[in-house]
Amino acid sequence: MSTPSAALDRRRGPRLFDASRQLEFWDAEQWQPRVVARRCRRRLTATRRRRWITWSVIVAVVFLVVPVVVGAAATAAVQTETEGPGGNSALGWTKVRDSFGVSLADYVYATNHGGILHPGNTGLAIVLGLLFALFMVLVTLPAWMVGWVLDFGWMNVFSVPLNGVAHALSGQLATPIMLATFASLGAFFAAYFFQRGFHAKAVVQVLTMLVVAVIGPVYLSDPLGEVLSSHGLLAEGRNVGLSVSAGLNGNSNPDPSAMVPTLQQDMADNFARRPLQVWNFGHVVDDRPGCAAAWSAGVRSGSEGKIKDGMKACGDQAAADAANNPSFGQIGAGLLLLITATILLVFAAYLSLKIIWSALDSVYWGIMTIFGFAGGGLVYGPTQTFTVRAVVHGMMSAVRMCVQIIALGSICCSSEICSGRPRARKCRSSSSAPSS
Repeated sequence: MSTPSAALDRRRGPRLFDASRQLEFWDAEQWQPRVVARRCRRRLTATRRRRWITWSVIVAVVFLVVPVVVGAAATAAVQTETEGPGGNSALGWTKVRDSFGVSLADYVYATNHGGILHPGNTGLAIVLGLLFALFMVLVTLPAWMVGWVLDFGWMNVFSVPLNGVAHALSGQLATPIMLATFASLGAFFAAYFFQRGFHAKAVVQVLTMLVVAVIGPVYLSDPLGEVLSSHGLLAEGRNVGLSVSAGLNGNSNPDPSAMVPTLQQDMADNFARRPLQVWNFGHVVDDRPGCAAAWSAGVRSGSEGKIKDGMKACGDQAAADAANNPSFGQIGAGLLLLITATILLVFAAYLSLKIIWSALDSVYWGIMTIFGFAGGGLVYGPTQTFTVRAVVHGMMSAVRMCVQIIALGSICCSSEICSGRPRARKCRSSSSAPSS
């Protein structure tokens, strides 16, 4: 009679010795960053207990770790840069500014806060203030994320360690003994094909060995140079994507190296500045002469009174009246803006994350290519196929990132849906160039 442990071993036996599972472990595509992340997510949410633990950790991080990190960043920003007295100082670390140079962290919703004799206005002002605070978080963080992703500032975190790992790996693999061994194996296959009468295969094998022998030393001298450098696949893919997105929005002569800060300013204008003016005053005050400068000056001062006085001074009495008379219609407009901003900006954040995954895939396949050019590409069979796959996957990851940047740039440059007016300007160029 079999024991429970023996029965358990029989159940686990096929899983342990399944050849397909063993081969799957060595499949390079199974270890791409996005595939590993997807596999970890499935395992973390496989059971009810795991889901409960995972969400508990996420909630704890959101409510405990994130406030500490944001507070430290905001403190550092205050120490290095003086912000206006109004607005949300916790968003100052993002340093997102509109095309007029006004920081989104300084934005203020000008309204009438009422008093003892006007308690209705006080209640409306409280609700509008809460909606405004949530609205600014929704529009500021994605705008910062887009600029941070397209500027490749996130890549500086691990570019130096990855370059060191790639150089160390190529130095360990690309030795004379390894090259001589793999070259001998590749020559054996060429001779075998020629002897059996497969002359086409023999010629292809010889040409492949020559290509690997010529390109290999150049690639191994700086393995990730063609991926992480300022003229590599990722940088060129980003430049092409930004140029195409600018061309789709009417700019026939774009400067890719200066478009990242401009794209961030366009997002600030389209998602924050003009929608806030429509919400606060009922129309875009930037369209009226002198009102744009008056509103910007009032926001920088952090005084709602100066914003209202500025509207009167520039001749926009309707804007001043709308600010002094809060209504339920403004609450409805604020809710509508929250919905539209959430839809559009979550989509922008999603594309930003996809761009990061595509870039990480390109880096991953760049590291995998080291094994091919170190000798695997000289031998006919799976190792040679793996080398070709690694090179093609690395290039296609850069192409995929380029397409995603085109979609993101087109949305951010042409999204005038919240501004209350048709698109009337191009994606401009800025004098400050981002670091690659």
